[in-house]
Parts: sequence; C-alpha cells; structure tokens
Amino acid sequence: MKAFELELRHIRYVVTAARFGSFRKASSRLGVRESTISRQVRNLEDGLGSSLFLRKRSGVSLTQAGSIFVEHAQAALNEIDRAVGDVGTIGRGRSGTVRVGLSSPLATGFLGELLIRFCRQHEAVQLEFVEGTHTQLFEDLERGNLDIAFMAAPLDTGSLATKRLWSEDVFVVLPESDALTKKSEIAWSDIRLKQFLVTEATPGRDIEAFVFRHLSSIGYSPRIQRDRVSSQTLMQLVAIGRGISIASQSVAETSFPGITYRRLEGCAVPFSAVWSTENDNPPFRRLLSLTSGQAATA
Repeated sequence: MKAFELELRHIRYVVTAARFGSFRKASSRLGVRESTISRQVRNLEDGLGSSLFLRKRSGVSLTQAGSIFVEHAQAALNEIDRAVGDVGTIGRGRSGTVRVGLSSPLATGFLGELLIRFCRQHEAVQLEFVEGTHTQLFEDLERGNLDIAFMAAPLDTGSLATKRLWSEDVFVVLPESDALTKKSEIAWSDIRLKQFLVTEATPGRDIEAFVFRHLSSIGYSPRIQRDRVSSQTLMQLVAIGRGISIASQSVAETSFPGITYRRLEGCAVPFSAVWSTENDNPPFRRLLSLTSGQAATA
C-alpha cells in the first residue's frame, strides 16, 4: 500500500474498533457511520494485503496481523496526540523558551521580582539569559536571537519597540580609604579628576559612555582605564586604590570587601524593555504582558 493512501482517520478507525471490539461501537465513539468505518477498514485491509479483523455477529476481533498493526498504530497516535498537545501548550504560552538579554545584573528590584513572578506563573517555560552591551543586544534582537532585552534606557532603538519600566540610582564605587567616603552623596564635580575603571566585558562599555557623557557636559575629559577583567576583579582593583568606578543600584546591593558605595547626586538611570514587534513567540508575549502590568503598578 502506498504511504500517501493511508490516512490518519483510517488508523483511528482500526484502533477504536479494536478497543471496543465492534464497528458499531467505534461508529458511536467516533461519530462516523458504521458502514463508512467498515468500508474504509476493508479498503485498508485490501491495500495491506492482510486481514486485520475477524468479523463475527457479536463484533470483531483482531487477527495476528491486526494485533501487530494496532500495536504500532496506537504508538503512532500517542506520539501525534503528544505533538499536538505540546504545540498547543506552546501556542498558549504555557511552555516553550524565552531568551532574555541583560545589560546589568539582576539582583533584586523590579526585574528580579518580575522574573520570579513569571517563573511561578509559568513553570513549564524555560528562560535563557544572555549578557551584552546595548549594541550586542540590539543586534541579537534584530536577528531574532533574543526575545526581549532589559537595559538602561537606549537613546535610539530604531525599528525595535521599547517601554520604560523602572529607574535606578547611580552609585560611585570607592575604596574605603578614599576621602570622598565621608560624604553622603557625591557630585560629578567631586570626581571629575579621578581615574575611572571599567571592564572590557558587559557593562563596561556602557559605563564608559555614561561617564564620558556626563563629565563632558561639565567641561571635563574623563580618565578611563579599561581592563580585561571580570566585574568582581574590577571591584578588587578599586579596593586597592587603582581608581573608582560607577555602578547601578542593583550592583550596589552587593557588598565587596574594601569597597564603599556613595550615591551620585541627582543621577538616576531609567531602564527599559526592548523587543521586536514582529516577535510572535507566545511565552514571550506572556512575559511582555506581565512586564507591562507590573510597570503600571510600580
């Protein structure tokens, strides 16, 4: 029998008839005329070249060939039903994967609370995280490698959609021995001559641009030292007096030996969600909806 001649309904007719031992009961179960089931099963048997059922007045029973066919057919139907169910849960946003880009640590606060809530409400959805600079995250979003990114409010998102969500105070990272630790808040003019340390890794480039933009606005060209080290090692470099750095509130919630944080006067960074309007990934849409709802009540 040619593969294209075998239809899914034929398989269901055979499996259901075998289950109930009757074409009449299979007809009632499937909502199909008994004569249709009998005829289609007979056509299937002719095509296979083997009888699947022994027909009696009391009903039908499987032949040896029929038992083998039903065993494999039932397994195939189970896989098809499972595939339909899995696709359905993804389509309803109940499972699947959401790829999230980050330009700063999660810590607590708005983003941490958002992801905790989402995971509790959608336990079957897998979250995958990527850290990167604004440029890297933009590229990944445009290429479809990310579903959504949370970052310090970008100046220009191009074709990407954006929604401002929360703001974080900015802190100066100082060694404990620095005289500026005696102040409760620090102005840009206080640190205009300091050497700033940033990492080559995320979010070093964004911090560098932030420092340059603010000090340039008051007429100073900042001294910036870029090191190919981790954020943790950078903190250690600050602790031994190699320079100072800048951190968001989420970073400042983490303590490091030899480090003191001081709020940067009148300086807060807005954070936004950025995504492609062409993205129709259902679980991502659920995260986006939750994000908007939390922002409205924040």
